Amino acid sequence: MTCEDSCLETDDEDCRLTTRRLVLRQARMSDAPEIATHANDLQIAQMTSRIPHPYGLDDARAFLGAARDELIVAITRRADDRFLGLCSLAASPTPGAAELGYWIGRPFWGNGYATEAAQAAIDYGFAVLELSAIEVRCRVINTGSRRVIQKCGFGYVGTGLSTSLVAGRVASETYRMDRRTWQSLKSWQTPE
Repeated sequence: MTCEDSCLETDDEDCRLTTRRLVLRQARMSDAPEIATHANDLQIAQMTSRIPHPYGLDDARAFLGAARDELIVAITRRADDRFLGLCSLAASPTPGAAELGYWIGRPFWGNGYATEAAQAAIDYGFAVLELSAIEVRCRVINTGSRRVIQKCGFGYVGTGLSTSLVAGRVASETYRMDRRTWQSLKSWQTPE
């Protein structure tokens, strides 16, 4: 991953995080049609907290316009700049921590894009934003998201209830990674 300081927090349209296959850049209003197209999928909405169903262009515009306390990045494919989904780091009730969120459009599932984007966001959160911890939740029935979370190295915290705009109160699992764990994971990686 490469990253230009903390530029994702600004409105600089040229700022981006790059990985082997992806470019993560600040989400912008021009992404609203693609967001609406992919987020208007009941299978995606049922596994998230904040995506209603049906989901239209006005919903995407309202979401992008209202996002104030979080970093929202568009996940695009490096080879062709294709929009794949969104990834975010939102303020957490825990001081110095953030909550990771992500979704990938269904046509792109099974390619490892969510894991690659999540890892880039985690690195950005710890290296640039200097977070003390990152938390993430998934529904207990969301095996795909759980695999992403485990591949990233998060530790299981517990099971509880969370709220989904589509599914109501749902059983969810909470995972956490602190700075020391992230540093340890980074030191164990082998160079490519």
